[in-house]
Amino acid sequence: MRKGLVAAALLAVWIVSGCFEKEQAVPIIDEAMDVISQHGVNVKNRGKLDAFIDQTEGTQRVVHYTIEGDPVFHELKHIGDRIELRYDNRWDREGNQQVTTRMCSELKLVETDTYLSYTLTGCDGERSEVDILRMEYELRPKVTFDMELRFGVNQRNEINTKERTVAKDLQNGGTAAIRDFEFTDKESQSIYKALVLADYQEDKSLTTVCNKKPHESFDLTVKLANESYHYAWSECDKSEDGKRMTMLVDDIIGMVEEREEYKRLPAVQGYYE
Repeated sequence: MRKGLVAAALLAVWIVSGCFEKEQAVPIIDEAMDVISQHGVNVKNRGKLDAFIDQTEGTQRVVHYTIEGDPVFHELKHIGDRIELRYDNRWDREGNQQVTTRMCSELKLVETDTYLSYTLTGCDGERSEVDILRMEYELRPKVTFDMELRFGVNQRNEINTKERTVAKDLQNGGTAAIRDFEFTDKESQSIYKALVLADYQEDKSLTTVCNKKPHESFDLTVKLANESYHYAWSECDKSEDGKRMTMLVDDIIGMVEEREEYKRLPAVQGYYE
């Protein structure tokens, strides 16, 4: 009889413990410190993985959201000359809801024209490599991709791929133009890659405020498929978002200025005071 009571008590404890395990709260996502990936398209704090690669100690958590919106956690930790991976998908309704731990040799970054990946190599277990983060940025054929960029003092310079035009501010009240302008497929792919790595789909903390006179400002609209994204900022915006967006458009402007047809345009004939 006593054995039966003990068994029943243990069963009750096991059931309660199991329920508690299932009902425990999802870990708090740290928006500032975690690398957060929405299906490898929108990725926040990606640079922290670069920093982790350069370190020999410390931890880094990567949070992936499933299509259903459930978080899956990859927790990385330097242990000596190895990296521990703690994989936790207990809150993935479609997963096996387990925690597993593996030891790996290193975290490698691979960057190509069409994707970027962070992969653990030399791992124990069945798979010697584990993808921690992969970002695809191949520009698919027949997908509409246009941009309108206005920049400079009073934004009198313009690159408009939909209208296939480029306007150069001569700084004397006039402009010079290129008609039938197109980026090559390679240039378009390079621009799209830069946009993805700049997290163009994320909200940006940008400002157009600037106390310099004159000053340059930027207005960029990107259209991809049926979506449109707009950004506006000034050269005085020294925030992380501001610096990243300025570097992005500087690369685009540089591509245009290297074109022979642009070099044939009249030289700037004035200046702004």
